[in-house]
Amino acid sequence: MKPQIKVNAEDIHTKLNRLGPGRELYLKKGRYPDPITITGKRGSGDRPIYITGRGAILGSDMDFDAYQQTANKLAAAHQKGGSFPGVYFMADNAALTLRDCQWVIIDELVFRNCWPTAIYLDNCQHIFIRRVDFRGGCIAIGAAGPYTRHLLIEKCSWVQDTKSHGEDDVLSIRDDGYVRADLSPRDCRLWSDIPWKQVHGSGDEDSPVDPVGDARAYDGDFFRAWTIAGYVIIRDNVITDAFNGVHFFNQASESTKEAFARNVLIEDNWFVRIKDNAVEPENFAWNWTIRLNQFVDCYMPFSFEMQRSGYFYVYGNLGWNVHIPGPEDDKHAKGVLFKFPDTHIADGPHYVFNNTWLLRAPIAKKKRFAKLEHRNNLIGYATDADKFKWEACSPFGSSWSFDSYPSTELDDLFRFEEDCFTRSWGSLGIVFDGDVISHRDFPDRLRQAHYDIGKNARYAAFQFQDQTIGLPSGLKITKAPPAVAFSIELPDKSSSLFSPSNYCVGAWQETGRIEAFDPSFAVIWPTPAQYSEEYQS
Repeated sequence: MKPQIKVNAEDIHTKLNRLGPGRELYLKKGRYPDPITITGKRGSGDRPIYITGRGAILGSDMDFDAYQQTANKLAAAHQKGGSFPGVYFMADNAALTLRDCQWVIIDELVFRNCWPTAIYLDNCQHIFIRRVDFRGGCIAIGAAGPYTRHLLIEKCSWVQDTKSHGEDDVLSIRDDGYVRADLSPRDCRLWSDIPWKQVHGSGDEDSPVDPVGDARAYDGDFFRAWTIAGYVIIRDNVITDAFNGVHFFNQASESTKEAFARNVLIEDNWFVRIKDNAVEPENFAWNWTIRLNQFVDCYMPFSFEMQRSGYFYVYGNLGWNVHIPGPEDDKHAKGVLFKFPDTHIADGPHYVFNNTWLLRAPIAKKKRFAKLEHRNNLIGYATDADKFKWEACSPFGSSWSFDSYPSTELDDLFRFEEDCFTRSWGSLGIVFDGDVISHRDFPDRLRQAHYDIGKNARYAAFQFQDQTIGLPSGLKITKAPPAVAFSIELPDKSSSLFSPSNYCVGAWQETGRIEAFDPSFAVIWPTPAQYSEEYQS
């Protein structure tokens, strides 16, 4: 049994000095409104530090409505100083801060109304955050510092907008494995009532920050990283009614960027009603696997606006893109599956394979992305959705049919791609092959518009077994078409043919969801000795 240090809100700060390897900090039932900072505490693989407390609630009584104007004023002041308006510049103002800590397990805590941040990790290694519930707040978990690495975040939940039915969805997902079909997204405030620009608008002269009406307190993420080394696993979490999901920044100098945002695994999570981006690496990222997740009504599931990147593996994901975020006249509502940058350098391939989507939006509608291999995906369309239009959901957006193609001058190409997904597939190494897509433009009409879609890509007028949004088993079809084997290159430059038994198109195979290799860094993952025995239940 671990030596236990029991604390309450009054004495926790005086007892933190007793925390050490193999000890448990147990927070007694009650509210902990004051910030807690733990500095320089280091456990070990054999004797980790354990922080828990069933019934302990960290945070304040200040909900979004009470903090809204404060956040807007802070964002406006930040913008007047020449920065993008937001409150993330003060993300280190957290309910629980770990600084220079190692081998710490945070388990079964509740964070409520933590503005802006619930948990903040600064220069930490081997931190395990599991079974933690976050409600409200701008950022659930923030991580910073070039030596921050080996973070495992699992079995957590975050409902950012508590004026929603996100709580019901979390319970339904945990208990039954699907989203509540009887609840309308129109009842969720952030998703339906707050314009996108009031959360993340640039605050320029045409749209200045409104200190009363904006919602800058929501401009955050479930997990946000600022130039950390990497080695991050985020799995089996439920993120609902939030602005963003997982968001990495890499703001290192050009000569050192490659040392950061490396080795990330995002698997088996639920992203539900994400107003902006579900998964967003920025600047530079290397060796990411995004697999077996569920995306329900996400404005942009993948924002890949990186300047450089390589070795991405996106597979086995299921997605329902059916409802349009509100309000009615919001210009940021149509969405897209992949958001790409103006320019991009590929240091390795990016594989998007065997995913299944029910869409009302394009796959990509403008700009470019190098070494993208889009293979064996199954894509159907939510034709029963309100205001559904075939033109708006064409695989490469509504502008693909431009007859005039620019000269080979690079500037002309970039101007053209501001409104149209690139056709420079040969020079960029883009491949679309083996996909089965039930859109009338695919593949023949797009080929006629000089998109070099592979010979194994095809149209099929299939029907999913059950199009109920958020029901994973419903995104199966009878007799899924066979998939086409292809070669996958790993970060060590080795490669092998991917051709599993009875290989078919889409995420669902005869034996369940598609399986591929595990990232090597995740196979050799340093875990506390008793973690799998005592804490995995």
